Amino acid sequence: MKNTISIVYIDDKRDNILSRYIATFSDGEFEFISTEIHFTDKYTNFELLLEEEALKTSDIVIIDSKLFEDGDVTEKFSGEEFKLIYTTAHPYSKIFVITQNEGLEKFGTIKKYDTRLSDSKTSTEYYDEVLGEKIKIASDEILQKRRILEQLKGNSEFYKDSLVVDKIDELMEGSSSYKDLTDDKIDELILLIEDTIKPKLEK
Repeated sequence: MKNTISIVYIDDKRDNILSRYIATFSDGEFEFISTEIHFTDKYTNFELLLEEEALKTSDIVIIDSKLFEDGDVTEKFSGEEFKLIYTTAHPYSKIFVITQNEGLEKFGTIKKYDTRLSDSKTSTEYYDEVLGEKIKIASDEILQKRRILEQLKGNSEFYKDSLVVDKIDELMEGSSSYKDLTDDKIDELILLIEDTIKPKLEK
């Protein structure tokens, strides 16, 4: 049985080439299930987008860089900034930012396929190179973390007086809301991991 990886693609103007690539992406060890969120003016701030169920439970997110810079969005920021916010709430998921613009590679942003600058590569060849490998690596990391979580659950006697396993489980399952993650709770989770897990791994 293959391991399931969920991918969410978010864009205000659906890129048909990218959408098709994501929908048909495959790898021997994994089954990829893709969902699309059409970004509209109903998302007046990033918190409304974060509360989308598909996004809360996604393993991998692919989001356009310019969603929050146009229209009626009240909070103007880039996909790169959203990436930082999202990974704070969902540290066990991976997010990739894509763009049509040049010069954002220093932020880890991926350039969309441009038929005018294809350099004789097909769209599939291009995305295999710049995105597909990243998806495979991210999927391997996600699977590894799932296995570690199962090991933690199996060693329940070590953690019976701690909520750390439950907290990690909630984050990986998308049960926690961004609204619930105050600075104090984020700090608390970090301390739980530092004080509870690391000492046992180092023994």
